[in-house]
Amino acid sequence: MLQTLLLLVLSGDERLLLAAENQIVEIDRAGKVTELWKPNGHRGIWDAWRLPDGGISYVHSGGLVVLDRRRNVVLEHAAARAGELSASPGGAVLENGRRFAILDSVANEIRVLDRKGRVRSRTPLPKLEMDAFAARHRMLRASARGGAFWVAQYQRNAVLEVREKTGEILRSLNLNGHVRPSPLHRAFATLEPGDGTVYATTATGLELLRFDAAGRKLSSWTASELGLRTRYFLGMQSLPNGNLLLALGDYHLRAVSEATDLLAEIAPGGNVVWKLTREQLENQIDGHMEPKTRLEEMRVANVHLYDASQPNRTLRVRR
Repeated sequence: MLQTLLLLVLSGDERLLLAAENQIVEIDRAGKVTELWKPNGHRGIWDAWRLPDGGISYVHSGGLVVLDRRRNVVLEHAAARAGELSASPGGAVLENGRRFAILDSVANEIRVLDRKGRVRSRTPLPKLEMDAFAARHRMLRASARGGAFWVAQYQRNAVLEVREKTGEILRSLNLNGHVRPSPLHRAFATLEPGDGTVYATTATGLELLRFDAAGRKLSSWTASELGLRTRYFLGMQSLPNGNLLLALGDYHLRAVSEATDLLAEIAPGGNVVWKLTREQLENQIDGHMEPKTRLEEMRVANVHLYDASQPNRTLRVRR
């Protein structure tokens, strides 16, 4: 059965764009690197999108960058700073690449910009008084209802849907009452697959949860239940076949054996039908060297799968 499913997912001209700490990596389904981009001096690359014109939009800890197909910078927008610190842990592409959104944890807001860098809206977020700006928020996604955004409150282990410009909270899901017993759960990402439900991941809690429109938990899976070896559950994408593509982070390794899986495609029943492993990538790219352990970390935080033969459809995916 697994072999049949693998044949199905390996069809077509699919590419996967990986946001991986200090680089953006494009691979095919076999795990072969087809493009590699290392932005000069940028670290903490949380998210990356392939654009219809062949360009790339990405967010790093210092802000938002948009590149054209020749990898020239066409837009660069800095996150707010507090002394030497900045934190931009999420971004989104809007209106088929005509506008871009950035999540700014220092400014505690979401900003929407056009391609010329003009700020078109500012959406305030609930005040979170935390010493570490990086602990405030994770991820940013446009809501399916339009005119709103989903954002994860990392330290509070909650996800919110907020109205653009006003910041009005439309929906709030506190994950603490739904997760399995674990020493630590931190909300990282949300996803609306298009059927009225909402997925959420807890990064350190290693749990994938699904809720109905009323906020009732429908299902959940932990890493051990899915048979995955990873340190974190991070960003997601919904695939046309109804499966879910999940990024698996290997941040802060204590041993390489802790995180042998980097991506997983999961069927609705909780079966893993495809994986990308650390072994497939480590000989093709140079990962981030963790100073304390001297272990190489791939640090894949997000994935954007698209059909390279249909560039005009790269943003018609649910992430």
